[in-house]
Amino acid sequence: MKIVYFFLLIFSLSFSQNKISKSDIIGKWEVKVKVKQLLKEEVKNLDMLEKMAVELASGFAEDIIDSADIYVLFKENNTALITVDFLDYEEQEEIKWFIEDNEIVIDDTLNKKINMGSENNKWALEDEVLFLKEKNQKLNKNIFLKKVL
Repeated sequence: MKIVYFFLLIFSLSFSQNKISKSDIIGKWEVKVKVKQLLKEEVKNLDMLEKMAVELASGFAEDIIDSADIYVLFKENNTALITVDFLDYEEQEEIKWFIEDNEIVIDDTLNKKINMGSENNKWALEDEVLFLKEKNQKLNKNIFLKKVL
């Protein structure tokens, strides 16, 4: 009988994941990209010269990303405002978002000035951080949104 209770406990814990609600998402989130780690994973199959070129470019890309302020302001009406502020350049785009299957779906097809997720438009909330979900359902821990307000 103890084994039955044990399996019931494990079963109930596995299905007791917190459901994402709008109130979890509403607010201002900062976009973060770990450029070096992201590129390191992407260049595994390159030859030595290609890896060297990517390594040189990654430092430059990291400087650009670090000096750019990128925010997503999720609103109650299932719209969001993406803001990119880099030096004297500022761009804003309104997008739509919704919750589906306990994931955030970002629909940026209205205006393609700022591409929020390419073909990957699903984000998962884990430990108060939104991580990009890859097509293989794996979380990309190198691209994420962290709530600031």
